[in-house]
Amino acid sequence: MAHNLADEKSTKPGLDKPWSVQGPIYAVGFFASSITDVASIILPLWLAGQGASAATIGIIIGAKHILPFFFAIHGGALMDRFGARRLMVYCALISVVTLPMFPIVGWLPAVFALQMLSGFGSSMGWLGAQTLFGQSLRANTLYAGRFSFCIRMGSFVGPPIAGLAWDHIGVGGGFGFLALWALGTVAATLATPKASAPEAGNRLRLQDILPRMADYRAAFRLATIPAMTAVLMVTVIRIASSSVQDSFYPLYLVLAGFSATQIGALMTISAAAAASSSLLVSHVTKRMSSMWALIISSGGSVVFVAMTPLLSTFTELTAVALLRGLCLGISQPLMLSMLINASGEGSQGKGAALRTTANRAAAAITPVSMGLVASVTGLAASFFIVGGVLLSALAVIAIYIARRPDIVRE
Repeated sequence: MAHNLADEKSTKPGLDKPWSVQGPIYAVGFFASSITDVASIILPLWLAGQGASAATIGIIIGAKHILPFFFAIHGGALMDRFGARRLMVYCALISVVTLPMFPIVGWLPAVFALQMLSGFGSSMGWLGAQTLFGQSLRANTLYAGRFSFCIRMGSFVGPPIAGLAWDHIGVGGGFGFLALWALGTVAATLATPKASAPEAGNRLRLQDILPRMADYRAAFRLATIPAMTAVLMVTVIRIASSSVQDSFYPLYLVLAGFSATQIGALMTISAAAAASSSLLVSHVTKRMSSMWALIISSGGSVVFVAMTPLLSTFTELTAVALLRGLCLGISQPLMLSMLINASGEGSQGKGAALRTTANRAAAAITPVSMGLVASVTGLAASFFIVGGVLLSALAVIAIYIARRPDIVRE
């Protein structure tokens, strides 16, 4: 009876896709988008336990962004041509295989290489999740709301379980849970429908795997559009602040005496706040332009992570995590919608890949830079220094945008 009711609902206007199509795509978003949040609980704590310096931790955390920086545009182009499904399976399997090997290998240069590979797998998985959504559900607003909710729920559920696994099972439990989370992406992807693509039925050849310069030129031409340039600059600041939270935030809290379970709970609180505030975006943009809302919320996300050393109790950390989540929840949908509009019809895939490339650059540079600063000034001071640099850069971007009224859209 329930099955018949679901089928009946799926035929109503706006709900023409059955749950057998929708459900697996939402599950892919749930796992693929949150693997970085889950890993951010385990990897910094393990590296600290290995005796790695702050600079070394920053370098290894940043290594996961190296391959996506160079190959995101190529990966997006392949997904457009051959479909995202089979490429995602291959990439997610890379994470499944490499993540459990970290504590087995132990040797830090080898860990650096493993981090590069696992980062490539997880990044391509998230890019593929967005591509699958566009190919199969055509960005229907109802489906987009469900997809966004599931993305946030992944970050809501995963980190506290990872913290519990680390605290109660140990290193093996933490990395084992990471591998299971990556396996969830594989399972969900295999359950998705085979979306149509121009060359979806063709076999991948070596010449297809090799990057094409034409794809890169087409993507980088988009960056010359003023609105695209402005949004990319602001989102780089936003991603840089998230990179601080994904690297040295849990390390600092452990050194301050908080457990991995508590750190996971803080990330869960932030994700829940972000899921809630994303529903407020339409009200926010009635009172100010989307561009200024993006700048202010991105600035807030920087402030609320940079002030971490000023907080001494779990209650204070909870309140600030809540505020940071509110900022992230407002900025993410603004960023995505503005980039789609700036990309124009027929170039949304390249626009998403361009954003991924810019984000990976910021995400790679930030922890490395912060690690180097922390090795000189101390970990607490590095939060203030990096936060100050990001806010200064955001102020320069805001001045540039204020002088370009053609960029700001009410």
